[in-house]
Amino acid sequence: MLSLSSTPPSPPDHHAPEEEWQALVHSVTPACRQLVAAVADRHAEALADRFYEVMMAHPRAGAFLAHDVVHERLRASMARWIREVYGDRPNEVATLVAHQRHVGEVHARIQLPINLVTRGARTLKRAMAERLVAACASAAEAQEAERYAGHLMDLAQELMSEAYLRNTQRGARTDEAYRLFSLGQNMSVERERQRSVLLEWGQELLFALHRSSVPGALPRLAHSEFGLWFNHKAAAMFEGAPELEQITEIMERIDDTLLPQLGGPEATAPQPLIMSLQTELDNLKFQLNTLFERQLEVENGRDTLTRLLNRRFLPSVMSREIKLANERHTQFALLLIDVDHFKRINDEEGHDAGDMVLQQAAMLVLNSVRNGDFVFRYGGEELLVMLVEVTPPVAQRIAQELCERFAAADFLVGQGRKLHATVSVGVAVYDGHPDFQHLINRADQAMYEAKQGGRNQVRVAG
Repeated sequence: MLSLSSTPPSPPDHHAPEEEWQALVHSVTPACRQLVAAVADRHAEALADRFYEVMMAHPRAGAFLAHDVVHERLRASMARWIREVYGDRPNEVATLVAHQRHVGEVHARIQLPINLVTRGARTLKRAMAERLVAACASAAEAQEAERYAGHLMDLAQELMSEAYLRNTQRGARTDEAYRLFSLGQNMSVERERQRSVLLEWGQELLFALHRSSVPGALPRLAHSEFGLWFNHKAAAMFEGAPELEQITEIMERIDDTLLPQLGGPEATAPQPLIMSLQTELDNLKFQLNTLFERQLEVENGRDTLTRLLNRRFLPSVMSREIKLANERHTQFALLLIDVDHFKRINDEEGHDAGDMVLQQAAMLVLNSVRNGDFVFRYGGEELLVMLVEVTPPVAQRIAQELCERFAAADFLVGQGRKLHATVSVGVAVYDGHPDFQHLINRADQAMYEAKQGGRNQVRVAG
């Protein structure tokens, strides 16, 4: 029989997490630690299965766990984590603490609700306790082991929650900063731009009414340049504005009610329908004008060299796009663009020339994407493009066109001098994984493969 300490362990009270974990480990006998570690090691896969079974039964957890990549890796990673937390390795406490913080940061990044995290911990504690009771030779032995294992799980959850809260608060500040930054754009110019694309859609619709008798051939407002801008940018720029809901309802009435009637097999575009459409468009323009006029003009947050979005806002934008893609069952893609041999340009032509190349590269990319897409200065000579509502073939085509435009362009570097610059592009299409860093890593790997393959080319992440 294992020897037991006379009293069950209590959670130690130290300020440093590493010291607290060490104190907890040394508050029980080596025999107790070895027993808990052995039970965890023997039942890790079964505990992971139990965790997965309970969490998948929760309606909100399914959105985070149902994805194939998560599904395939969850059991193995969960089993490793169980062995890590309950393991008898007192010399690895610093690494253990750092890992719990990392897990908390990931939970915050994918916006996993904290109640689901605690639900999972509760499931594991209960399942582990059942197995410890079965493995112990006496009630006293089981009580000590059960309380020790429970305190280990509680401490791990405390570290995760601390990191989760810190990163969630940072994310909330960044989200608000991005909203304020969005408001800092020239509202007058943006308003005229949106009026223009709305007018273009109206003209396209009129032409379609006159030349097409095919049902359903009329262009939907939600899929227009204006629709993409409204769905993907306006909601962040004007968060909470009452006009957003009004415009959404107008667009739905136009797309779901008026256009089917105008484009039906029996349709002859009767005057009442045309007048109803005009009324809706006039109302939309009024709401749009009100939306812009209610905002303040502030200028901040752009990359000072290229005037592109700062990568500081990338987590906010990507988290929102992932949410939209899941709600609307759409896809989006990342293009990670790296200027080839940029160090050589700086070394041979000077840093001023390199800056000019980056400025012109940013303008070339901006002129090659749609109004609703996002373009970031990702760092150094890297630009990152988020293409909203695209299919994989379209994303690859846009990337290839960008690559070809760079290869054909002349970049002015002062005093009448020109040089050529090519780019390597990595493409990654959103595959349902809840962590946006996963998508960025795939695009980065694809871009690296384009570099290794000889540069001046596009590679698509598998």
